[in-house]
Amino acid sequence: MQLELADLEEFDQLLVVTIVEVLQESLGVLNAQIVLDYLEKKSCPIRELPDKLSIFSVELRKLLGWDRGQVLGSAAILEETIAKVLCFKVGVKFEEKIPIVLSKFVEKLRRVYPNKKETVRSIRGT
Repeated sequence: MQLELADLEEFDQLLVVTIVEVLQESLGVLNAQIVLDYLEKKSCPIRELPDKLSIFSVELRKLLGWDRGQVLGSAAILEETIAKVLCFKVGVKFEEKIPIVLSKFVEKLRRVYPNKKETVRSIRGT
């Protein structure tokens, strides 16, 4: 899959690439593409994911199932994995309690991104 992301900010590029990688590694390339195509039909194209993480979360839950007797649904597990991989890539320690709210977590991480020495734990209260 070829991603055209050059005009996005560095953090947003990293976020989109991480989301795609986690989807591909978790679901397989073909299934990841099905998810991304579905999101595009729901007004959440891949390039706009950084601004539409709440929509991403809702649609992922609709697609993968939610409230079907799952203690921790597959969408929540994917979001946690996205958060952990993103933290690894930016060099901060993931210390959140799960399940996370991906959009809120990413906003906190975005604030510390230029100052990579901080940990996500140090911004929990913000």
